[in-house]
Amino acid sequence: MELLVTSKGSGKYIVTDSKEREIYTITKARKLFGSPITTLHDASGYALYTMKRISAGKKPEYEIQLNDRFFMKVLCKSMFIDPSIQFETVESIYELKGKDQKHFILYKNETEIGTLDTAKLVNNDLVYKLVFGDQYFDDFFPLFAVAADKCFGEMNK
Repeated sequence: MELLVTSKGSGKYIVTDSKEREIYTITKARKLFGSPITTLHDASGYALYTMKRISAGKKPEYEIQLNDRFFMKVLCKSMFIDPSIQFETVESIYELKGKDQKHFILYKNETEIGTLDTAKLVNNDLVYKLVFGDQYFDDFFPLFAVAADKCFGEMNK
């Protein structure tokens, strides 16, 4: 399966499948206090997951919630030498590991399941190509590209 996650400037992303159908949108909403919240919506506009920053700094951390309950912790493990991001749920650990900030291999519990590649569009927006086996698909996968954008996006422009 292949998903393209295209950055549309100020915190909005469009997720399309290999047939160029828009299947998700990801938007950022500001809160009055605290970190902005990023929300993954399905094609009908239903909010599936929310992601907010819980720690800033050189290695930011995020929390993903499903139905207002903790679902996954996101930790940027390394920024420059062997960059990586870890996604930890109660059941599994997903990791994006690479030799540079533009190409990552996606692992689930240390088993390779796909890749995430970054390209720059003519207008300087970034597009993330997420490729993985159909049997591994889950609807939170586009948030992996958003996490990569939040951790490495400015370096990739």
